[in-house]
Amino acid sequence: MSALLASFPAAGSGGKTLQVLEELAVRRGMTYLALPNPPSIADLDSGRWSAACAERLRRAGAGADQVILVGHCMGGLSAIRLSDGLAATLGIPVSVLAINTPCPDPAGRIPTMSEFTDAQIATVLAHDGFPQDLLDDEDMLAEIAEGLRDDARVADTIAAWVAGAGRFRALHVLSTRGDHFIPPRACTGWWDRVQGEFQMTVADGGHTIDEESVDVLERVLDGVLARSRSFLKAAPA
Repeated sequence: MSALLASFPAAGSGGKTLQVLEELAVRRGMTYLALPNPPSIADLDSGRWSAACAERLRRAGAGADQVILVGHCMGGLSAIRLSDGLAATLGIPVSVLAINTPCPDPAGRIPTMSEFTDAQIATVLAHDGFPQDLLDDEDMLAEIAEGLRDDARVADTIAAWVAGAGRFRALHVLSTRGDHFIPPRACTGWWDRVQGEFQMTVADGGHTIDEESVDVLERVLDGVLARSRSFLKAAPA
């Protein structure tokens, strides 16, 4: 059996989490593909982003018998959004693992930086271990903050879609206690948006998956693969 792992980054950049995911995929003989979040609300609403991602998955996954979409924070929302109807498009099962991804409330709201000032964004980034010298550079901070606000507006739009999308077939969630902006309590609501199997793991670690939390991510990813393979074995020929 072969699998394709596709990752989506947190707002702003890929960072250490996606590096860890790529290493885990390679060690398991999986094909790895890094996909972008929607670059704008227009790309999201028009379907351009989802169509482009599906085509890249189709090309990269030639010969694969399953796809695992893994998203970090905003990337988890992207993975969930793209998964809608994707199994039918690709003709193979699709699983989703969301890492530190907030669950929208009934009104479609999530913790968001879309209206944060530069100073407020700097505080969040400092908690996540962002280099202080870059945060102290006002011009650099302004550029980073504007990019994060743009990404956050797109994430807000996906969250609103999630709130009205009904319940999903299955979902796997990893949440870390040290994430100050998206703590576990912001992720627990996903259980009520899933009609089938729901798996949530809460572990130590910060917003980014690093050496402290990589072992947990590895176990969670192996669990997703095992359950997907069990489904494939049980499926009628």
